[in-house]
Amino acid sequence: GYQKIIDGAKQVVENYKPTIKIDPSWEIAKLGDVGELTYGFTDTAKDCGNARFIRITDIDNNGLLRKDNAKYLDITDENKDFVLRKGDLLVARTGATYGKTMIFEEEYDSIYASFLIRITFPLNNVIPKYYWIFAQTDNYWKQANDLVTGGGQPQFNANAIKQIQIPIPPIDVQRDIVERIAEELTIVEQNKRLIELFEHKIKD
Repeated sequence: GYQKIIDGAKQVVENYKPTIKIDPSWEIAKLGDVGELTYGFTDTAKDCGNARFIRITDIDNNGLLRKDNAKYLDITDENKDFVLRKGDLLVARTGATYGKTMIFEEEYDSIYASFLIRITFPLNNVIPKYYWIFAQTDNYWKQANDLVTGGGQPQFNANAIKQIQIPIPPIDVQRDIVERIAEELTIVEQNKRLIELFEHKIKD
C-alpha cells in the first residue's frame, strides 16, 4: 500500500511540467525586443565573502537555486553592477545545462558568474515570474533546442536567446498564470514530501 502511494506521487513529480495555454490574441514578441540581456562576472569562487557567487552549476533541474555547495565573493567597485535584484532571471548559456532559467528570489546579496546571462524587462510588460514559468514549458525548450549552436559544447549566447519568441498576455492574465502555476508547484512539492515520508515508513 505504501509503495503504491510512492509510485503515484512519483508519477506526479516526474511528469509535471508547467503549461501556458496560449490565446491567439496575445502579442508574440522576441525576447531581444522586450528584455535586456547582460553577461555575468568572471572571477574565482571563494569559500567566504559578503555575497554569494552564483554559478551555472547552482541552478537545479527545476530552475531553482541550489542551497548546497554555495561559493562566495566580496562586493567591489569592479563587480557591484553584477549584484542581483529580486526578480532577476538567470539563464545558462553554455554546456549541458544551456537554456536552464532561474529566478532570483533570495534576500541576500549575490553576484552571477560569466557563464550566466541576466534577463531583465525594463519595459515592465513582462512579469519576471511569468517568463520563468514560460522558460520551463515545451514551447520554450523547442525554440532553445533549435537555436543552440556548437555540438560538443552547446552555446546559447545572447544573440540566440534574443530570438526566443514569448507569448505576452496582458499583465493581469500573467498574474493569474503565475498564481495558478504557484499552486500547482506547491502540490508537486507536497508529493515530493509524501515520497520521503512513505519511503521512511517502509524503512521503519
